[in-house]
Amino acid sequence: MCGRYYFDIDDKELKEIADAAEKNLYDDYKTGEIYPTNIAPIHIEDDNNIKSILAKWGFPKWDNKGIIINARVETLYNKSMFKNLIDSKRCIIPASSFFEWKRDNCFKKTKEKYIFTRPDSLLYMAGLYNEITINENNKQMSLFDNNTIQKHIFFTIITKDANSSVSPVHNRMPLIFDKHEKDYWLDGGNMMELVSKNDVTLLSEHI
Repeated sequence: MCGRYYFDIDDKELKEIADAAEKNLYDDYKTGEIYPTNIAPIHIEDDNNIKSILAKWGFPKWDNKGIIINARVETLYNKSMFKNLIDSKRCIIPASSFFEWKRDNCFKKTKEKYIFTRPDSLLYMAGLYNEITINENNKQMSLFDNNTIQKHIFFTIITKDANSSVSPVHNRMPLIFDKHEKDYWLDGGNMMELVSKNDVTLLSEHI
């Protein structure tokens, strides 16, 4: 899984992404270590143009008990929450790095934190987003609700089996693209083609 990532506002490219993000639903965003439910910049395609917007990390569950921060690439087409978004609501989550925790084999409650980065490149993590209408009681609405409403944009990060860079620490990792692959992804490119050749080399550090 991917439960935390880092957005370094001092990085020139990330600063440009953040500055360009449309403040259509949110007025501010989080930088530094990004946690689930934080608001952060993402890339989407709109009218054949790639643009930055602000969105909240984690799809709310239909029972309003918790959020879904990751979507497994292997089961996207089997999940009702995701299958209708694959072709129309793709996004890229730009990041400096992401974090994973390794469990100690002897002491299961002990976890060690690792940071993963890509040499000489940002991380372009694949995701899905959706615009969801929430009523005044913080519940998702049907078309027949008449309460005060507010729209929110949410995103989730797509994960895959960990490659050799990540597997010593965790069995899952984000689906990460090169710069040219991210454009292909946002433009509706074949998902399984991208996944099949996806094997980025990452550096890890125990922190």
